Amino acid sequence: MKLALCIAATLVALAAWNGGSVSLASDGHNLSSVNGSVRAEAGTTYDSLSTVNGDVRMERGAIADSAKTVNGEVRIESEARVGSASTVNGSLEAGEGSSIARDASTVNGGIRLAKGVHVGGDVTTVSGEIELNGAEVGGELTTNNGDIDLDQGAQVRGGIHVKKSNDWGWGRGKQEPVKVHVCSTCTVDGELRFDRPVELRVDNGGRIGKVIGDSVTRR
Repeated sequence: MKLALCIAATLVALAAWNGGSVSLASDGHNLSSVNGSVRAEAGTTYDSLSTVNGDVRMERGAIADSAKTVNGEVRIESEARVGSASTVNGSLEAGEGSSIARDASTVNGGIRLAKGVHVGGDVTTVSGEIELNGAEVGGELTTNNGDIDLDQGAQVRGGIHVKKSNDWGWGRGKQEPVKVHVCSTCTVDGELRFDRPVELRVDNGGRIGKVIGDSVTRR
């Protein structure tokens, strides 16, 4: 059963991986691989960066409409710009001053956004931590099993949603609460909706919206 659910999740992710949207780039320059990593050179513009088994790396100042992999990490260096970024099994990291115009997502891996990073859409994981160190997210933070840590004045405009845990064998056990931390200079606009047990810590000065959930422990 767990194997079937895992395969289903991967197929859904692959379907999303193949989706299209408004393009940041226009020169038709694509980089793709199946069993290997791809690298966007500094200051160069691309349409898409994609691989199946390998990492995707965007060097400083590179531009692309999408960066995506199935088994590997996505690394966006400082001042690089991308339309959307996603991986199924791997982490996603964005360096200082970089931007993701639409969404950033992983299934089984963490997301780390550095100071000055701007994400226009949602930041989503299934089983992975979300760390915002001075980043701004225009949409919502969503996870099932990952802790969320907002630090260094991070801002989230669309709220936070911790969904019910799954039974796919990934991440923490169902009974262990997800930890959500909002620093003293951080802001979360919109609702904080918790569908499973959560330990919520908001430092003095931190600003949040309405908290919704029956199993929320305030620290």
